[in-house]
Amino acid sequence: MRAGRAGQAALLLVGAAGLLLVGRAMVARPAGEPVVLGTPAPAPALLVHVAGEVVLPGVYRLPPGARWSDALRAARGPTFRADLDAVNLAQPVRDGERVYVPPRPDPAPPGRAEGEAPRGGAVGAVAGAGPVSLNQATAAQLEALPGIGPVLAARIVEHRRTHGPFHSLEELLEVPGVGPRLLARLRPHLRVP
Repeated sequence: MRAGRAGQAALLLVGAAGLLLVGRAMVARPAGEPVVLGTPAPAPALLVHVAGEVVLPGVYRLPPGARWSDALRAARGPTFRADLDAVNLAQPVRDGERVYVPPRPDPAPPGRAEGEAPRGGAVGAVAGAGPVSLNQATAAQLEALPGIGPVLAARIVEHRRTHGPFHSLEELLEVPGVGPRLLARLRPHLRVP
């Protein structure tokens, strides 16, 4: 019986040594590509500057894929003066973009057809005499033009004061509140010397 037990012990010892060698060989063998489990990193948020005719202008953080309508919602919506027809609310927002909502053009005063120059006074005389010099016009002279009210006239004069004279009529688009449609209406009434 002793020989049987000794044989079993030897067999067990040889089997354990074999398993140890096979295990060591498997560990020493190079592994394939590691498999990483988890979710992909989320896309970074967009920072957008919302300005113009909105309730709370400022810089807002929006999720990837946001639209201009989302930017307006973040700024608590448009004001009653906002010209939403001048912007594309379905346009995707880009990181670092300025979302500007212009005001609606001022309606012509009662008794005056749209585009018609006012009568009488120095302002009317200048506006009726031909195109007004964009670099020399006073705020009152600019107000006499179609679509320009006191606020926009003050913005134009301030832009001219801080940035220097206009070199082309297209530079008016840099003034908040002046969009392509208003510029088209103003072209016949303005000149840049």
